[in-house]
Amino acid sequence: MSTQWILEFEKINQASVDLAGTKCANLGELMRIGMPVPPGFVVTAQAFEFFLKETGADKEIDKTLKALKAFNELPTRIEDYETLSQALSEIITSNDIPKGLKEKISKAYKALSAECNKQEVPVAVRSSGCAEDLPTAAFAGQYESYLNVMGDHELFEKVRDCWASLFTCRSISYRKRNNLPIKDKLMGVIVQKVVHSRSAGVAFTALPSTGNTTWVMIEGNWGTAESVVQGIVTPDRCYVNKKEMDIEEKNISQKLRQNVITETGTSEEDVPGEKQSEPCFSDEEARKIAEMAKKVESHYGSPQDIEWAIEEGLPCPDNIFLVQTRPITTLKKKSAVDQIADLMVTRFVRR
Repeated sequence: MSTQWILEFEKINQASVDLAGTKCANLGELMRIGMPVPPGFVVTAQAFEFFLKETGADKEIDKTLKALKAFNELPTRIEDYETLSQALSEIITSNDIPKGLKEKISKAYKALSAECNKQEVPVAVRSSGCAEDLPTAAFAGQYESYLNVMGDHELFEKVRDCWASLFTCRSISYRKRNNLPIKDKLMGVIVQKVVHSRSAGVAFTALPSTGNTTWVMIEGNWGTAESVVQGIVTPDRCYVNKKEMDIEEKNISQKLRQNVITETGTSEEDVPGEKQSEPCFSDEEARKIAEMAKKVESHYGSPQDIEWAIEEGLPCPDNIFLVQTRPITTLKKKSAVDQIADLMVTRFVRR
C-alpha cells in the first residue's frame, strides 16, 4: 500500500479506521451517505508514524517506557501517570514536523481554504484515535481538539499537540486498566472547517438510561457543544418520536453558561439574560436533527450518539451540520421501572 499522509473526507469511509482514526472514518461515512458534514481532510496515522520514525521520537518513547517499566507495572498514584504522560508528550512536542510532511499539510489546508472562499479558513483540529469510539473501547474525551485554528504555523502546532494527546493521563490510565498497550494504535488528526455555531449539542437514537429506541433525544445549548458534553449546563431537551417525527416532549431549561468560539479557540461565558430561557433550537430544527439521526442509526445498524451544530445566520435545514457519530456504549437493558419511566415520557407537550 502506498504512503498516504493526507486524505480528504470524500476519500474516507467506515473501513478507513486504521488510516484515518475512528472519528474521521465516521465523518467520511456520514458524508458518503449524504449527511451534511463540514469539509475537511485528515493527517493520517501513516503521517504520524512517519513523524515518529523520521524524528527518532519512536525510539525515545520506547526507551522512556522501558525505563519506567510502564508495560509491566500498574501505577497506583496519579503522580506516576502525570510523570509518564509529561515525559511521553514532551517527546512529541519537542520535535519539529519534517519539512516534506509540513508541505503536504500546508497544500491541503490551502485547498480547503480555497474551497471555502477564504485565504485562511478557520478550522477545527481534532484527534481521531485509531482505537477511539469502538464498541469494545471508548476513548471519547481522552484526546485533545482545538477550534478556530488559522494559518500554517498554528495548524502545525495543533496537529503536533493532538499527536501528543495520545499520551494524556486519562488515556494512559484507561489503557492500563483495560490491559491495552500504552503505545499501540496511533491516530489521525482531523482538519475541518469550523462551524460558527449559534447552538450545538447531541442526539441519542436510544435513551442511554433505559435503552428505549422509540425516540431520538436531543440536547442542546447556545454556542458550541462543549457545555452540553461536559455537563456545564442543564441543556434544552426534546424527545422526537422516530415513527411519526412528532415532538412528544420539549423542556427548555435556564441556560446560564455557554462555550463560544473566540480568536484563540473557545471561551466559557455567561449566556445573555434574554437568551437564558429561550429555546436554543426550533421545533423544525429538532425534527430535522432527529430525521438525520434516524438515518445514521439505520445505516450503522445500532444506536448512535451524534454531535450536531447549527450554523449562525443560515436558514433551516441548511444550517444543520453533523460533526461526529459514535455507538452508544452505555445502554442499559430496560427494567420494569424503566419501562414505566418510558411511558411517562410520552406526555405530549408542544412548545
